[in-house]
Amino acid sequence: MIRARVRVTAGAVAVLSVVLLGSCGEQPPPAEAKSALPKKPAIPEGAIPALTAYYEIYKSARTLAPDLQTASIVGNEVEGVKSGEGKYGQWTVVFVSASKMQAYTFVYSTVEKGNILRGMNNQGAMRWAGPNRNAEPFTNSDFSIDSTKAFTAAAEKAKDWLEKNPKKAITTFALGQSSRFAAPMWFIQWGDKSGGYAAFVNAATGVVAK
Repeated sequence: MIRARVRVTAGAVAVLSVVLLGSCGEQPPPAEAKSALPKKPAIPEGAIPALTAYYEIYKSARTLAPDLQTASIVGNEVEGVKSGEGKYGQWTVVFVSASKMQAYTFVYSTVEKGNILRGMNNQGAMRWAGPNRNAEPFTNSDFSIDSTKAFTAAAEKAKDWLEKNPKKAITTFALGQSSRFAAPMWFIQWGDKSGGYAAFVNAATGVVAK
């Protein structure tokens, strides 16, 4: 039997080395691989509408319970952020679950203040006693009017009063539902209860209640 001898020359070794090095260089650098990872949504700055904050919170909150519903959405004044026209630097959202008898509180903030960080803040859960005539939970399909549209409708209704009381600021801006109304309502209060002006705006239609 004839055995073939293969002679590997120094030139062949050099060529092989170049090929191997070339193939290693074709792999994407680590920096390019990292760029393919999904980016977290940017946190807006300044005052924002309610639903901008609400739906960012809801993305995480909806996993807490299959029967999760909304109990309230409230605008919060925060130092360093000018609020107005239905926009706030912080929004507090409370969700509830009848099956777990729990209420979950979240705060979405565009600024860092104290123990509140920018973005979504889970404030924990507490026992929920269930709905009552003054506070009934509702679902996302029950409302679509954002806080900015609610403000515009309420301000138009309060136009005469606001002209006489230009220095009165909004003290309460909240969304909730009670047995008094057929849909969730935005409640907007200028001044206090004794000398202020309050308006209820239907969060499904945008109509101001009489």
